[in-house]
Amino acid sequence: MNVAVLGAGNGGYASSADLSLRGFNVNLYESPEFEQNLKPIIERGGIEISGAAGTGFAKPKKVTTSIKEAIEDVDLIIVVTPAFAHKFLAKKCAPYLRNQAIVVNPGHTGGALEFAKTLKEEGFRGEIKIGETMVLTYICRIVGPGQVKVFHLMKKLLFAAFPSKHTDELYSMFKELYPAIVPGIHVLETGLTNLAAMFHPSGMLLNAGWIEFTKGAFKFYYEGITPSVARVVEALDQERLEIMKALRLKPIPFTEWYHLQGTTPIKAKSVYDSLRAGGPDQNLKAPDSLNHRYVIEEIKHGLVPIASIGSMFNVPTPSIDALIRIGSITNKIDFWNEGLTCERLGIAGLSSERLQQFLEKGNFT
Repeated sequence: MNVAVLGAGNGGYASSADLSLRGFNVNLYESPEFEQNLKPIIERGGIEISGAAGTGFAKPKKVTTSIKEAIEDVDLIIVVTPAFAHKFLAKKCAPYLRNQAIVVNPGHTGGALEFAKTLKEEGFRGEIKIGETMVLTYICRIVGPGQVKVFHLMKKLLFAAFPSKHTDELYSMFKELYPAIVPGIHVLETGLTNLAAMFHPSGMLLNAGWIEFTKGAFKFYYEGITPSVARVVEALDQERLEIMKALRLKPIPFTEWYHLQGTTPIKAKSVYDSLRAGGPDQNLKAPDSLNHRYVIEEIKHGLVPIASIGSMFNVPTPSIDALIRIGSITNKIDFWNEGLTCERLGIAGLSSERLQQFLEKGNFT
């Protein structure tokens, strides 16, 4: 299979190296504004990977800042970027896209919908086939020039496509790359299983003083998610589950998913116990400031769309709303105004029946 990986951050490095070593032809793309991310790969002639995905020196087929060159000869396009880049990349792809399948890895909350809506706005008239995963397939970090370490490969991930009539087709294709995925009902199920939005903003904002004073010199998950912080995560998660119930989706709590993904060895009774039980992210350091994707991305493309969907279905989200408000104050950003609301996803005002039809068939009005 010929694959394009869009994005040369932690996930893009890991995806390109892992898939290349496993025999896939990979084109790695980064936008010209961030071409410095490609420089170490070009200088070394490839990517050195270590950890849970294996050890080796991978040589992608192409490393480029040309989106046309990256996607023109591929079967599958994988978007491995922070969520704020989704709209930008959809605009970049639109003029050159044929009918290739696209997977947003991860979709955060609403990633596939935003990507599809942007393609339509940019004049793309082909058939939309966009899949998304609930979280990134790897826990990984760039550890040196042209070097990436994978701490964990997710063991179970929800996967769905927009429109869902294409889920079986895209699932079969993506499963060749990542056998641990499981099919979901539609992209609101994957989007509402955005676990990162539950504990990243909580851990950041409730540790704001410690982060700013120490510049992140502590273990974010193991030391930052204390019992009281974990209770806030659980409050957010309960609101997420109530929204899933309103949409008649299976409400699987954070603690169960964390175990299913293999990120904790036990099925713990609490979020605190989950994060203390050990796992691949236990020793990862905290970010050095609040101006980080754990706050900005996870609120704009996680908490805001989740709360917006809740409001659409009359499900109260007081804890999520409070955290969005606190984040807006600390970061001097109006997250309610800038976040990915139902209006921006193209689903505002749809009845439950009409929403189901839209998610299945993808007919934009």
